[in-house]
Amino acid sequence: MFVGLAVGDAIGMPAEFKEPGEFEPVGGLRAGGPFDLPAGHWTDDTSMALCLADSLLACGGYDSYDVMDRYRRWRREGYRSSTGVCFDVGNQVAAAISEFEGNPWVPRGKPRVLSAGNGSIMRLAPVIVAAFGARRPESIVETAGISARETHYSVEAEAGTELFAAMLVRAMEGADKLEICSPRSLSTGKQFDATLDRVVGVEKLENTGYIVHSLQVAAWAFASHKSFRDGMLAAVNLGGDSDTNGAIYGQLAGAYYGCGAIPRTWRDGVFMASEIAALADDLLAMKTCPVLRTRFEED
Repeated sequence: MFVGLAVGDAIGMPAEFKEPGEFEPVGGLRAGGPFDLPAGHWTDDTSMALCLADSLLACGGYDSYDVMDRYRRWRREGYRSSTGVCFDVGNQVAAAISEFEGNPWVPRGKPRVLSAGNGSIMRLAPVIVAAFGARRPESIVETAGISARETHYSVEAEAGTELFAAMLVRAMEGADKLEICSPRSLSTGKQFDATLDRVVGVEKLENTGYIVHSLQVAAWAFASHKSFRDGMLAAVNLGGDSDTNGAIYGQLAGAYYGCGAIPRTWRDGVFMASEIAALADDLLAMKTCPVLRTRFEED
C-alpha cells in the first residue's frame, strides 16, 4: 500500500496540472512535470506520508503534535522531500501549518472550513498499515479522521478520509472489489454515507483536487481494471491532479493486489524505494498504534 502510494505519485507526476491531449500519455516512470523532476521522484503526497510514517514509528502511536511538527519541518526545511526542499504544497496544507506554528491547539467550536481537498487521503497509508493486525477496523477509521483534521478542517474532508480508510481496511482484509468500494458497515454517519453515495454513483469523472472527485477516480480505476498497472495508467492519464490521484489509486490497488503485483520497473525505479518498503514493514510490525495525543479539544 505504501509502495503503491509512492509509485502512483511518481507515475502521475509528469502529467500534473495538464489536461488529456496536452501531454504524451503516461506509460511508466519518466522525468518532467511542473517541477522538472527526475524519473521516479515523487511530490508532496509521498513526502507527507513519510512524515506521518516517521511519527507513528518514533512515537509508537498517533501523536497529533508530532505529526504536525514533521509536516512543519517538511514545509520549512525540506524534511522528507525528494529534492531536499519543499515544493508542490497544497493551499489547505500550507494554511494549516501556518496556523499550527501560531497556535497548535484547536478549540471546540472552531468553524469548519468548506474546502475539501484530497490532501488528507493522498498520505493516508501509514495510518492504515501501522499495527494493522492488532487494531479494530473502527479504530483505524477513527484515527484516519483525526489525521484528516490536521490539515483539512472540513466535515466533508474528514468523512471522505474515513471512507477511504474503510476502503483500504477492507482491501487489506481481502474483501472483494464490490465490498471494498462500498464499505457501508464501517460508516461513521450521514456525511460518510453521503460521500459514499457520490463515489459509487459517479457518471462523469473529474480530475480536480476535490476529495470526492479523487475518490471517484480511484474507485473507478480500481473497479474497472484487472491489474495494478492498467488501473494506474487509466487514473493518471486523466491528467489534472494526476500525481495525487495516482497516489490514492496506488494505495487502494496496492492494498488489494499486493506489492508484488506492482510492475518491478516501477517498484524499483521509485526514489528511496528500499527505504519506503522497509518503513512499510516496520509499520506493519508495530504491536499497537493508539491515539496518544490530539490537538483538538473535541477529542
